[in-house]
Amino acid sequence: MAAQKRIRRERFAGTGWEAPSVLKALEEADDLYFDAIAQIHVDRLTEGRVALLGDAGYGATMGGMGTGVAVVGAYVLAGELALAGGGHRTAFAEYETRIRDFAKGCQKISGNAGPFFAPPTERRIRSRDRMYRLLSHRLMAGFFKRLTEKAATNTELREYPA
Repeated sequence: MAAQKRIRRERFAGTGWEAPSVLKALEEADDLYFDAIAQIHVDRLTEGRVALLGDAGYGATMGGMGTGVAVVGAYVLAGELALAGGGHRTAFAEYETRIRDFAKGCQKISGNAGPFFAPPTERRIRSRDRMYRLLSHRLMAGFFKRLTEKAATNTELREYPA
């Protein structure tokens, strides 16, 4: 925690506005959450008797798609386990085959959004805010809606036994 506080002090030193009061409160905090904006990329979604789905396997999608992608992954995993009669090796292999391209496609549209969402300089923050205003225009909103819908529906789900 001491290293995390030091990093924050260094990053926000001299930034003005509310930063000094936030940094002061930070020094008095007895717990702290420190994270990065990141995207998960793994070679495999299964290993042994463990299967990753949702954010653990293919997180950091764009436009609120994470829950939908996780639900599709859970549906496919449960369905493949049912088809395989609980045989996890067979089910996991099918799950990997059926979900990988769909999940990667959903991830792809977000690219590397971290620097856009959390820019490091005041100039880039202003630039990001101008871009938000542009992106919220009705024409752009429609474009992003179509883009995310295309990725979200780019899979064919099997009918699994009840």
